[in-house]
Amino acid sequence: MRAVSARAARRGVGRALCALAALACVTNPYEVYRRAHPNWDGEYAHEGASLEEVVAGLYAPAPSEDGRVAIETLELWRTQGDLVMPIDFDSWRRGDAGLSPDADVIVIAQRSCKAERGYKDVDATSVGYYVLPGQRLDGFDDYGFGKACTVKNQFLAARGPAIALEHAAAQRVATEFGKVTMDVPQLYRRGLAYLEAGRVLEAQAVLTTAEPGFRAASELAKESSVHSETYAEAARLRAQLMRALGVKAVDLPTPGPTAPR
Repeated sequence: MRAVSARAARRGVGRALCALAALACVTNPYEVYRRAHPNWDGEYAHEGASLEEVVAGLYAPAPSEDGRVAIETLELWRTQGDLVMPIDFDSWRRGDAGLSPDADVIVIAQRSCKAERGYKDVDATSVGYYVLPGQRLDGFDDYGFGKACTVKNQFLAARGPAIALEHAAAQRVATEFGKVTMDVPQLYRRGLAYLEAGRVLEAQAVLTTAEPGFRAASELAKESSVHSETYAEAARLRAQLMRALGVKAVDLPTPGPTAPR
């Protein structure tokens, strides 16, 4: 067997290292972060999470019960005053984005879920945002998926200076993906989140905005048990928000079964 020269051996090692480097570039951000933080459990939507942790968590194996969840779009935006500027994702991963440690960042993620229910395919899409003043999570509108790709929402209202970031994030989502529709219980949960963050005026605005939908839910509750459950949840959250705001609740009659025609 012919001996391999030292130069050839070095070339072989170099090619192997290049291949490994290329592989690292396409490695899932979750896997990269998990290797560096072996005790991390994948939870990311919590106050104070770093930008790296938020991105890694979005790529983590999704806990949907029977669906296949995938990232469709992930965008990073840097804010400076009234300016909102895109951050190249690949450059950021390489550490070449020129992002200072105290930079204010917005993350926008569009995720999809696909599931099979008998002969029927279920397909759902959601868009969430995450605001990180100083690259630390301070507010989010996070969407996950449950059984049959039902959408689950978690909302943490931003506080103080981060409120401007939240408004910028919501505006970008509306501009790029369209207005996000919310059911009545979700609206009331949002009002309670605003109140928890000390944003009383916005909590009051939610109460006013949700009222027509609540009254419509009362009428729908007469038609089916599913609508009745939604109405009952909305009524509970509405009363909770009213108590917290010191507003006297105006009760609607409890919907009963529709009379036979």
